[in-house]
Amino acid sequence: MKAVELGRARNRMHPQSGPDNLFGWTVFILLLCGFAVACWIGTFYVFNHPEKPFNYQILTKLNKLEPPKRFELTVAPAGEFLGADKLLEKYGAMTAPQLVEESNDLLRSYLRNYDHQIGKVPYVIGKFTVLDAFVTGENQYFGTGMTVLAQSNDVPTIYVEQIFPAEKQDLPAMQRILVTGLGLELRRSYDLAAVTHIANLGDGKLLFTCVPLLYGSYGQVGSSFQLEPPRALYVKAGLPMVNQNQFRNAEQRYAEYRKATATQVVGTPSQKTTGNLIASAQSPTPNPNLVSAPKALPVIKATPKGTPGPLAKQGSTATPPKATYSPGPVSTPASTPVSTPPKVAATQPFLASSPTPGANSRAATWQTYRPGQFPRGRLIDPSQGSALGDQGIGSEPIYLRGDFTVTAARENRAVLRPKQGGSENVRIIAEFPKGLPVPQEGDSLGRAADRPFQIVDVRRGADGQVNIYVREITAP
Repeated sequence: MKAVELGRARNRMHPQSGPDNLFGWTVFILLLCGFAVACWIGTFYVFNHPEKPFNYQILTKLNKLEPPKRFELTVAPAGEFLGADKLLEKYGAMTAPQLVEESNDLLRSYLRNYDHQIGKVPYVIGKFTVLDAFVTGENQYFGTGMTVLAQSNDVPTIYVEQIFPAEKQDLPAMQRILVTGLGLELRRSYDLAAVTHIANLGDGKLLFTCVPLLYGSYGQVGSSFQLEPPRALYVKAGLPMVNQNQFRNAEQRYAEYRKATATQVVGTPSQKTTGNLIASAQSPTPNPNLVSAPKALPVIKATPKGTPGPLAKQGSTATPPKATYSPGPVSTPASTPVSTPPKVAATQPFLASSPTPGANSRAATWQTYRPGQFPRGRLIDPSQGSALGDQGIGSEPIYLRGDFTVTAARENRAVLRPKQGGSENVRIIAEFPKGLPVPQEGDSLGRAADRPFQIVDVRRGADGQVNIYVREITAP
């Protein structure tokens, strides 16, 4: 008995090795729970903030983000169209943190291709003047293409950097066309220049980064290029695309351009006259806040492709010949010493944006419908087109009906005049897709509610003439 009791006493005095550490296991399990919660919250953060470079890389590797896509005009994201004055009113009073937050929201929407968009997308409209253009590469935010830095003609403190993503083969044509002094007019109909970033440059200056969501084709007589959505975005590079040094150099370059242009037009009245463009191409008003404003500026207008007008060749004192896109240094009088300016366009080119992406030929193609099967939209008569010349057509489809007489026809276009009274100052320029017949001069043409034309642009000339640009969308 003594031996048994002695053995039990020894066991009580020397417990077995490996005690149950309950406290340690509790801490470990709590740490695992915290890690799981952190991963859960982090997942939400990654998906909700694709504008962050690290998050963007993860989402693209997991194929959770699609590359930027090309939008059709009729299905583009709903938005608000803001001129320079409206941009200043909306964003001018924002503080730096507010601008950062707003820019993140805009970029987030763009990276998601505006899927489940909340609120309206801000689109920039108005007339701007190109200060300079820069070739971009794959190591920059939007990849290959060009970035155009332009200043508003109405509010000099508003600047835009318009992004033109394109393939490398289109860069030479873009460099010939997108030059200092060119006029840039962002319109509702075709450009849809969506704001993706806002930067405060100081001194009251705001820079808006804009991307044309339609990625259309742009062209002039003898030269054109096609925009393409970026295949991949290098988010790590950040925005804006133009840095402070490039901005200052662009302003200096434009100042030299204006000085050279003002010197060139002295004593050569024929160079001051630029009325040879088609009636719808109007020069922007010279900006009194910039030095030595020239009499007229080149204009980029968003318009149906294939409506060019005569262009004035640099240095010409006679009737302007056909356009040239190889401008050289501007010549100046021997008595006026002026530093050699950069290569700029002393001509007045007319750049047209096609509403049909990829339509590089004059006779383009687009989707047509059976009578009565086209997308739902607003139906108007020619007499109602005058109001659209002032307010624009927006993004909602608008259709034109009525009875017309063909007054001119060429290739895939026809000029129509309404037969209805009260529309004497209205002219319709109709474009027909490849494969459909074009009416001839003198023919009568009727379009009822089931076979209307689709309106793509409306412009009012200085003489009060209203030009309505339409296209055929129904197949007979």
